[in-house]
Amino acid sequence: MNKYSKLFLATLLSIIGLFFAFKGENLDDLSYHMMRVDITGITLASILLILSCFVRAFRWQLLLRPFDHIPFSQVFGATMVGYFGNGVLAFRLGELLKAYSVTKNNKKINLLQAFGTVIIERVLDIGAVIAIFALLIPWFPFDDNYIKYGAFGFTGITLIIIFSLYLAIKYSWIHKIKKYSIFKSKHGQKLLLSINSLFEGLTILNRTNGSLQIIYSSIVLWSIYFIETIILIKACGLNLGVLDAGIILFLGSIAIGIPALPGSAGTYDAGIKYSLIIVFGIASEMALNYAIISHAVAYFPLLIIGFCYFLIGNVSLTEIKRIETVK
Repeated sequence: MNKYSKLFLATLLSIIGLFFAFKGENLDDLSYHMMRVDITGITLASILLILSCFVRAFRWQLLLRPFDHIPFSQVFGATMVGYFGNGVLAFRLGELLKAYSVTKNNKKINLLQAFGTVIIERVLDIGAVIAIFALLIPWFPFDDNYIKYGAFGFTGITLIIIFSLYLAIKYSWIHKIKKYSIFKSKHGQKLLLSINSLFEGLTILNRTNGSLQIIYSSIVLWSIYFIETIILIKACGLNLGVLDAGIILFLGSIAIGIPALPGSAGTYDAGIKYSLIIVFGIASEMALNYAIISHAVAYFPLLIIGFCYFLIGNVSLTEIKRIETVK
């Protein structure tokens, strides 16, 4: 699938998401709920989100350490530029832009290596989301035991995949699969490059002395997200408990990952709205209100700060286009 087909699909999904998010909504009722949102809670949630960026940058600095000891200010700046890229560019190009930004002034690490560390960040985040899901399965409001068993099965399969990745790293399977003819074509080479980036990132965990720090920082990072979710729930007037916040955090992480236009426009809003309606029985306008508010809190502060770092950095729009061709 070429980039234009991907852009069309992302645009279509966002339009569908926005349609279903606002379908049947009374805008007066929605405005009423939005006006009653606790501004103090929104402000506190925004501060926590920015704090999480420092923790994320610290974790990334640990992942980059086997290649070079990069100053925290540079790592944080690249992290924020990445958020800006994800907010305005399609295909989550911000991830590659983030990796490129950190290599601009550091010759000891190349783009492939930096992008590998970004991938391992995503693997760690996926692991955290799966852990949250696994811990909350007993309290998840399933109506059918078969769904609960399916959830346990999904968790088990995911753990098997993670263990398989560990074995692949330990026994260097990447060097063995290069020999297969499927990787000789143009698309095969791109696939091999992606797999190689993943393995390059994953092997960092074997080479770094800060593995425990990486794990601890991941726990702190997702704890901040969890507390932020609790605050947003209370700020939007939803009558939900602490365990419910964990479920919403899990569902939100899934919704934000659906392919769409920059900033997960439409897909996140529809995903969260209907998750709250179906899982918790929240009224439609209150569910959409939470979706919009939580989306805005997660989007605008990082976009603004990221834009500032983008302006003072050395990355140009021409370079972004060149990076896009690499991806």
